[in-house]
Amino acid sequence: MNDQTGFTGLFEEYYEAVLRYAWRRVGAADASDVAAETFRIAWEKYDQFSRAQPLPWLYTTARHVILNYARSSKRRDSLVTALGEGLLRCAGEGDHAAAVAARHAALAALDDLGEDDRELVLLLAWEGLDLHQAAKVVGCSWAAARMRLHRARKRLRRLLADDDQAGATHRYLEGLT
Repeated sequence: MNDQTGFTGLFEEYYEAVLRYAWRRVGAADASDVAAETFRIAWEKYDQFSRAQPLPWLYTTARHVILNYARSSKRRDSLVTALGEGLLRCAGEGDHAAAVAARHAALAALDDLGEDDRELVLLLAWEGLDLHQAAKVVGCSWAAARMRLHRARKRLRRLLADDDQAGATHRYLEGLT
């Protein structure tokens, strides 16, 4: 039995169990993503776990996937909250329209960055990676990532220069990296 046949059998036998495990912990909306990621990891590490009792390993892997999703969600939520709070402070507590405009400007400026630069900034800000880790993800050296980050900050400053909320948005974006 080759790896693909063995893995297919493992998938067919245990997918529903892993899906139910995930569903009970994260709900229906994210359960299939957790199960899919669990089996992607299982495929990569197929020769590293016991075939005699794979379910505990699969549950452990699913648990780690869920914890990673939770950490990413928490960082993303914290980023959105911090953006809103920072912009409100800078725009004035009563001026929510200005805060929304500043948030929109910040997101538009991020969107105007090149794909690689935006990915680098978001890995640092939303995913909580340090510069060494982010450099590995985007496939460049630490020095190259540092230079790209410097250029991205400079471009963000330039993109936000015409915005009335540029100071608030700029201070927030500087805090991201």
